[in-house]
Amino acid sequence: MRAIAGGKETCILHIGDYDASGEWILTALAEDVTAFAAAGGAEVEFVRVAVTPEQVEIYQLPTALPSVTDRRSFSGSTTTQAESLTPDVLAAIVREAIESRRDMNVLHQAIEREPAERQALVDRLTGMG
Repeated sequence: MRAIAGGKETCILHIGDYDASGEWILTALAEDVTAFAAAGGAEVEFVRVAVTPEQVEIYQLPTALPSVTDRRSFSGSTTTQAESLTPDVLAAIVREAIESRRDMNVLHQAIEREPAERQALVDRLTGMG
């Protein structure tokens, strides 16, 4: 609904297990939400930010063989759980994903408005007492 109301392309960052279920969830969610948004005239992009095959190698994450009972297709030969990324590493990955997509002009405008908006809130709250 925010994507439709906002009128701008929306990027949804996804964190999930690197396994058949993790890939299936991302694909299913992306298909459903993209179709819903398109029906309302909005564009939505989904990006997997974690866990990726590259991150498994870079951070030497623990792996396991894919489940033999899961019949969904999976591109990897081993699986990795998202929880294997330490909180600080995951936070850095998410921060980078957000910062690389941030509109710096909008950020600077918000920073410029912040003191006046803060003062307006203080004035309003002070007047309530």
